[in-house]
Amino acid sequence: MTKMKRTLYISDLDGTLLNSKGKISPYSLDAINRFSESGVLFTCATGRTLSSVKMLLGEARFTCPAVLSDGLLTFDMMKNEVVNVVSLSRDLIIHVSAILENTDQDGFLYCIKGNEYALFYTAARNALSRRFIERKRPFLKDNIFRIDHFSCLPEGYLPLYYVLYDEDARLKQLQQTISTLQGAHCLLNRDVYHDREDIYFMNILSDTTSKHSAINTLRACLDVDEVVAFGDNYNDLSMLKHADRSYVPEHGIREAKQIATQVIPSCDLDSVVRFIEADSGR
Repeated sequence: MTKMKRTLYISDLDGTLLNSKGKISPYSLDAINRFSESGVLFTCATGRTLSSVKMLLGEARFTCPAVLSDGLLTFDMMKNEVVNVVSLSRDLIIHVSAILENTDQDGFLYCIKGNEYALFYTAARNALSRRFIERKRPFLKDNIFRIDHFSCLPEGYLPLYYVLYDEDARLKQLQQTISTLQGAHCLLNRDVYHDREDIYFMNILSDTTSKHSAINTLRACLDVDEVVAFGDNYNDLSMLKHADRSYVPEHGIREAKQIATQVIPSCDLDSVVRFIEADSGR
């Protein structure tokens, strides 16, 4: 008997599985539930946090562990347990904090305690920083804290990554400096929900992880024959490049479309789940 090919479908969220309003459509939510019932191996690889993904999905669950925070956290939503986590070193936290202080740059540090994320910051001196905090409040609720210094985290919190939120020109300057720090990796991504095209996020995380490396771990654990990836932004490039097949929505960045197996319709047309339905026959 011919062995059926085991395929893992893995999708970015913002600009890909989510629509342009940052929501999962009713059709896509229903499809996620149907994939679970029919045995389709489907999950996400996102820069978002666990609390954010849970809020977006509601009662729906991915059938395979989700790759969160750009690969720093792998979480099994069916079992509600952490599979793997990669944290920032204390030395890196201190060095990045010093750069932020010397350049008057606001920064935010995501941490995890148990299964809950928290956000720490030392200052919110401009409108972009305040916007960032308010946009995170629905997901993190009371788990947003102002502290005196990033090296003085409360007991029990594991530091995952920094986020800087600013104009791309300023962030690219900071990227050049921070990237020279041992153990640091910087990821730039445009804020697809901001009216201005020059407003970006920059995540500062351990250089030992990425969406791609986390997916390789999933590939081995799940014993799949191929990985099919969907993404649209800079932090998806390594995942798209190393997948067996890759698909990018038509509004994705040029660099992503250049390496894609195929460009698919807009995220507003449920293009990811419709592709999986056709490709898997389920």
